[in-house]
Amino acid sequence: MPLRNSQKMKTYLFTHPEKITQQQLEQELLPQLPEWRREQALKFKFLSGQVLCAKAFLLLKEGLEKDFGISGPITFQYLEHEKPVLKEHPNVHFNFSHCKKGVFCVIDDKNEVGCDIEIVDRGISDALLRRCCNDVELSKIKNAVDSNIEFIKLWTVKEAVLKCIGVGLVDDLPDLLTSELLGSVEVCTRVYEDLGFVCSTCKAKAK
Repeated sequence: MPLRNSQKMKTYLFTHPEKITQQQLEQELLPQLPEWRREQALKFKFLSGQVLCAKAFLLLKEGLEKDFGISGPITFQYLEHEKPVLKEHPNVHFNFSHCKKGVFCVIDDKNEVGCDIEIVDRGISDALLRRCCNDVELSKIKNAVDSNIEFIKLWTVKEAVLKCIGVGLVDDLPDLLTSELLGSVEVCTRVYEDLGFVCSTCKAKAK
């Protein structure tokens, strides 16, 4: 289901992947996958990983067909830091993310994009906070109505930004979101308190 549009950007969300049974995976999901993606899914040891891998691809394929008019086979190529791109449609940008409670996908036919979905963790340590946040961010988290949600919002933004610009986790996470960087991207965050997770997208601004 589409969440929001920004020019050509579309986002899609699938919830409750934990409700998919082994039988549904084998009879409904896996037959829809190309052989290469089915092999990727089955490399996961547990049902949950297989389901998330399968649904991420199917969510992408559904979005491509419904909103971008792209049908037929698709395959991935991987850039540095394992960022996937469409081999058959190099001008279409996409990204997906998943956690145990949901699968999230973003597609844009003009600009680079990134996304992240994370469950709201109630056991965030001070060490993790200091490893990821600068003093301004720490203060905002501390003074928030729900500090755990505030941290996860920030974390998903940083992950989405990193995936959008095509780099892996960096050593200087606390100072990642500089004014210069934020001026070159559009970021959107949505909190699903009832479902227990947060989603963020990042889209590069047209140059």
